[in-house]
Amino acid sequence: MLSLIIAILVWIIVANVDDYTTTKQISGIQIEFTNGDAITEKNKVYEVPDGTTIDIVVKGRRSVVEKLTNEDFKAVADLSKMSVTNAVAINVSAVSSYVAKELTISYTDNAINVAVEDKLEKQLPITVRAKSDVADGYAIRNKTASPNLITVKGAESVVNTIEEVVVDVDVKGASSSLSAYATPVFLDKSGDEIDSSKFDYDVKEVEVSVEVLKTKELDVRVKTTGEPKAGYAIASVDYQPTSILVVGEAADLAKVDEVVIDDIDVTDRAKDLETPITLADYLPSGITLAEDTQEVMVKVAIEKVEEKTLVINADEINIVGKSDDLNYDFTQNISYTLKVKGLSQDLENLKVTNLIPSIDVTGYGAGTYKFTVSFKELKGIEILDSIETELEITQIQ
Repeated sequence: MLSLIIAILVWIIVANVDDYTTTKQISGIQIEFTNGDAITEKNKVYEVPDGTTIDIVVKGRRSVVEKLTNEDFKAVADLSKMSVTNAVAINVSAVSSYVAKELTISYTDNAINVAVEDKLEKQLPITVRAKSDVADGYAIRNKTASPNLITVKGAESVVNTIEEVVVDVDVKGASSSLSAYATPVFLDKSGDEIDSSKFDYDVKEVEVSVEVLKTKELDVRVKTTGEPKAGYAIASVDYQPTSILVVGEAADLAKVDEVVIDDIDVTDRAKDLETPITLADYLPSGITLAEDTQEVMVKVAIEKVEEKTLVINADEINIVGKSDDLNYDFTQNISYTLKVKGLSQDLENLKVTNLIPSIDVTGYGAGTYKFTVSFKELKGIEILDSIETELEITQIQ
């Protein structure tokens, strides 16, 4: 009996020495947030900015403590009991009731701060963004997304940072239309991507259609209508670009070689006209622009008309249609004055020789005749006078 009692005592002593009381830190216990509808029912959203895990220290018998992990504990934060400062108490307990009886649990951070703000719902268009380039001689005419609108819900401060929603499609080397599926990408004002896990959105995948057609370069021609105010004239018509790249079906492209803008009205104007012209308004059906340029900038320079007096000597008048057996002599070797009208830039270097003054004696025999001098028509120059000269025609002996 004495031996048995001594053995029991030894066992108890050894067991207590081997299974001593110890402590252990358990990290990364996930916090469960309950009763969130207490916030969301008020059309608000919440976020935990400082993380959603908690660390604890447990104390108990070594045989129990050494086997414990963060999965043996649960942490609960009841959002319906949030304080006026948006702090929520955290209650940590062991999952097993047996373990709970064996341990003492302590933790420093017994509350967590919750950020609460108004909930915002926003509808945004979806833009298709082509990556890379299509084949040479081809261009994209249309890019469509289906659906083309997306609804975003979340914290007001987050949703308001979304400037654009895009879907990317790879069109490298494409020479025909194509379709694909793509995931929406959310961008801020700087074009940087926003983490979509911070809000909810209703469209997770978008069907994208890209119309790829042949291109053609067309000349641009500008024409004016009407006349400037009396005493004024068009000095120049300048515009850019002078050619554009268009896209369309091959049959439609074959029918057009230029774009004519023919309604620039200068009626009764006495000063320059500058105006942007929308190119799409002048393109034939089935043809659209294949580049970013959407307008032609037109400038019509209008200047006041001036007069200039030229002196024409008789020997500067050309005699046309002469016969080899006749002599031709002006009866008077005098000078004539000729008034002309035009823009200063046209009058500045105008000479008599430019007008090629002439008379036509075809069919005239010997005798004295009066002829009206004719002049070459020059663009922008108006002849204001009429000159008459007398010519004596005699037979060569």
